[in-house]
Amino acid sequence: MVSLGFSKCKQRAMPYLALLEADLVSMTRSWVVRIWLGLMAVLALVMILSAPAGGLPASEALASLLATYPLIWSTFAIVVSGGAISSEAGVVADSILSKAVTRYEYILAKMTSRLMTVLGLYLVVVLPSAYIIPRFSQDDLTGTGVAWAVLLIGMILVLLTNLSVTFSTLFNSTLVAVVVVWLLWYAASAIFVLLEVEYLSPASIIEGLPAVLQGDYAVADQQQILAGFGLPAVVFALVAILYFARKDL
Repeated sequence: MVSLGFSKCKQRAMPYLALLEADLVSMTRSWVVRIWLGLMAVLALVMILSAPAGGLPASEALASLLATYPLIWSTFAIVVSGGAISSEAGVVADSILSKAVTRYEYILAKMTSRLMTVLGLYLVVVLPSAYIIPRFSQDDLTGTGVAWAVLLIGMILVLLTNLSVTFSTLFNSTLVAVVVVWLLWYAASAIFVLLEVEYLSPASIIEGLPAVLQGDYAVADQQQILAGFGLPAVVFALVAILYFARKDL
């Protein structure tokens, strides 16, 4: 009975998995993704090698690297995710009909693919850097501090990815979706101040990264920041899914 139930679940998931695999393959062939990975790797290498010359402790060096994601690489995350649906606006209906998949499977596959791409690129650069940096400079990192810092920046990328996919479903133009999300993100500090949640401000988070990496943090504060980004990320994902399910294609 258990094997039969698993077989049925696997069969139901096949369209979703097939779409996910196809979209991931397209991501690996994307020049935007390749350029992004190359630039991140080069910058990480430069920062690793320059840390000893600048006399930076490991916490400062790694914090500087992590800060590039909300400040610089967020643009690439927005571009990669902002075209998830809108870039195929003219063929979405045909794709759904010809591949016998539901709208839910389509949007979930697109969103999962973008999340895996963005987070995969992030981790493949940051994790080796977090291991190497202490070996080239004064090691003042703590394991839990590194985990919290990497998790915090990763959650920001999750929010940006889901937000970008959401706007990609709302607008048929990739350019409009990307520009809107980009403007919202770079106005985020002002928005968070107006909402009286300054602790979610990118500037505030970046400023506190060295202390977090050194283990000087309150777990409750980190959990509050994670929730502040994680809950909206879930909300935007649900909005994208529900809107796409009823959208006139």
